[in-house]
Amino acid sequence: MKHLEAIETFVAVVDQSSFSKAAEQLKVSKSHVSRQIAILENHLDALLLNRTTRQVTLTDVGQSFYPTCRDLLASLHEAEQAIIEQQHEARGLLKVSAAGQFGEDYIAPAAIKFMARYPQVQVDLDFSNRLVDMVAEGYDIAIRAGALKDSSLIARRIAARKLLICASPEYFAKHTVPKDPHALRHHNCLLGTLDTWRFRENSRHIDIRMSGNWRSNNGRALVHAALAGLGLVQLPSFYLQPFIDDGRLVTALEDFYPTDTGTWAVYPSNRHMSQKVRLFINFLVEEFAG
Repeated sequence: MKHLEAIETFVAVVDQSSFSKAAEQLKVSKSHVSRQIAILENHLDALLLNRTTRQVTLTDVGQSFYPTCRDLLASLHEAEQAIIEQQHEARGLLKVSAAGQFGEDYIAPAAIKFMARYPQVQVDLDFSNRLVDMVAEGYDIAIRAGALKDSSLIARRIAARKLLICASPEYFAKHTVPKDPHALRHHNCLLGTLDTWRFRENSRHIDIRMSGNWRSNNGRALVHAALAGLGLVQLPSFYLQPFIDDGRLVTALEDFYPTDTGTWAVYPSNRHMSQKVRLFINFLVEEFAG
């Protein structure tokens, strides 16, 4: 790219709102900065910056040109970092947020195996149930489940997540088996952190509000309540499958199970993916394949 240095200079001037500060950042003279901006403006035959003795502002053309230049430099930097990091082994602190039984039974063992492969990585695995602020709190990765909402985070699916609905045989002996999700209003539903359960109905996904006399933010507590015959529960299969296999729980509404859920590794979009993060996410995908 013939004018890459001029583009880099232009972005620095805009970011710093100053020719002098841009020169300090780039470790060049102020006259060199001015010269590069002039080269770029002459090449484009357009004025990009308004200069006064007190401030530097973007022209209308500059405002439309700047985001493209900024994103271009960011992409180039990320590509360079990827090549550089490929030559080095992953190292440093990897801070991960996870929660629930999936975190305990799957993420923790996987992280231990990852450290055995990459001994220069230190892992800080946090099991807080709250939704952490990844950028403010310095997390590299968060493990999240379900249907992701739009956010500033980048997500990669690391595992399937099948939601099942179950109750004990004793519960179904006393109550009719629901034929569709709307029939659940006549049942006692054991609730987690949300009041809604997710279903697939007529080729679309819907969330239906449930009610019941038992609530817990702990999946194992919900399973125990279902085993005791208190009501129906909707949970990921890894909570329920052992009890389905031994007959202590029975599934219902199989034709309405949602298909848009998964388990995801997410990371901030404003942070270049480091080698340790890239390798750990790839490792999780391989570990949970199938």
